[in-house]
Amino acid sequence: MPKYQIRNKRLDDDEFFRIRKEEVLPQWETSRDIENLDENIAAAHEYSVAAGRNYAITLLDANERGIHLFQPQFGQALTEYMLDGMGYVEENSPLVPNGLWNVFSDSYTRKNKYEMAADGIERSRAEGVTMLNGWPIVNSGVHDARKIKKAIKSPMSLNSTDEDGRLASEIALAAGWNACNCRSIQEVMSHCKNITLEEEIRINQYESRLAAIYHERGVPQSPHISCNLTGYDSCGFKSFVMVAQSLMGAEQGLKQVYLEFGINMNLIQDAAMMRVTKRLCEEYCARFGYTDIKFIQNNNMFQGAFPARLEECSAMLNLAATIGILGGSTALVLKCVDEAFATPTKEGMCSTVRMARHIERLLGDLRLPYSAEVQEEEKILELEVRAMMEKCLEAGDGDIALGICLGADYGWVSTMISPWKYNKGNVLLMRDSSNAMRYYDTGDMPLPKEVKEYHLEKLRSRAEKEGRPLDFDMVVDDLQYASRLPVEGK
Repeated sequence: MPKYQIRNKRLDDDEFFRIRKEEVLPQWETSRDIENLDENIAAAHEYSVAAGRNYAITLLDANERGIHLFQPQFGQALTEYMLDGMGYVEENSPLVPNGLWNVFSDSYTRKNKYEMAADGIERSRAEGVTMLNGWPIVNSGVHDARKIKKAIKSPMSLNSTDEDGRLASEIALAAGWNACNCRSIQEVMSHCKNITLEEEIRINQYESRLAAIYHERGVPQSPHISCNLTGYDSCGFKSFVMVAQSLMGAEQGLKQVYLEFGINMNLIQDAAMMRVTKRLCEEYCARFGYTDIKFIQNNNMFQGAFPARLEECSAMLNLAATIGILGGSTALVLKCVDEAFATPTKEGMCSTVRMARHIERLLGDLRLPYSAEVQEEEKILELEVRAMMEKCLEAGDGDIALGICLGADYGWVSTMISPWKYNKGNVLLMRDSSNAMRYYDTGDMPLPKEVKEYHLEKLRSRAEKEGRPLDFDMVVDDLQYASRLPVEGK
């Protein structure tokens, strides 16, 4: 028997509802309120489409109008804290009407440890302060999710995946939210240790099919396909992750996709990554017959370590917002200065929304020119992504799900830093003199010689400029490129 049984094949109704009954709904008692999928879809239509606050429709409209939607993140232990915090931001910042919400669940929910999440809820009530680092949507249930949906003006999406976000996504969709993020490679490499990529793909297939069912029945969805990863990854690898995952989402029936880029904080390289990725997602999907999908470019913040001081942290937030606006993103996920130490506060998120909106006002309709530097980065990135895609498709005999599983085995699908035990981790990255991310060692990745030499030449230039050897010490130093605080007097 072959090692991997997974294939990039749409779940039929029998298999979908078998999984729903046997694997998803039994996870926690609040599922009793969402057993009837027809009723869930009708309620979702009422709370989102009929109310004029559907996430996917809002995103598509903004993309067509060429405006920016700012997307703060928020998550606390109790529903009343959520209502207070999100309401505060909407009332005291210019979020409405051009805003979205990214609601994140707590770590226990993300790891399906609902008993521990329940303990955190009780401790939060007893102590009068949030004792969880997000909102426990599964424990709270669909009625509380609908309460938040009705009270908050801006459309919202749930960020709750890790190994298995299926029940969380079921509850979110039934409440009229957006959910069902399609990001199997992203999740195993960012947030997981033991789960296999094959199993994560299988779980993601269910979530993507669930979103597609809602979309087909009149409640548009725009699941996120993400490449945030750990923050220490090449732009080319991030782009490959997005293109591969777009094929798997398309097979399950997704019609609108939120491309969520975890930027590396270099304007030229990040803009090139976003443009190349969108273009190649469209091209590869069309190649396999998926010709009616809308891909919308959006960006998230840098996912590496942030500096633990207000001024430097603020500079990071400002630069990230500027990259998103100049790079042409429709939605910009926002962090706040609190996140250098803890989870976001309502005051911190309010401040970030004001800051981002003012940067937008100052930049006007300015966009990054299509310069020779951008074109050169696009050329190199495209060579890298195509090489990775073709290698995986060849290994999988045309099946991308099988191909990326084999790619992880052989070290083609690999990044430098990850908690995932199956990551080979045989690549090394550092930054060049402009702080663009470059390969120092490509490991077993099947990259063209031109790509490898381009990256090394950029690094040699930095080493010469700094008068130091090009070696592993530079790799280590660059892990703190953004978080290291300046030493007084130097």
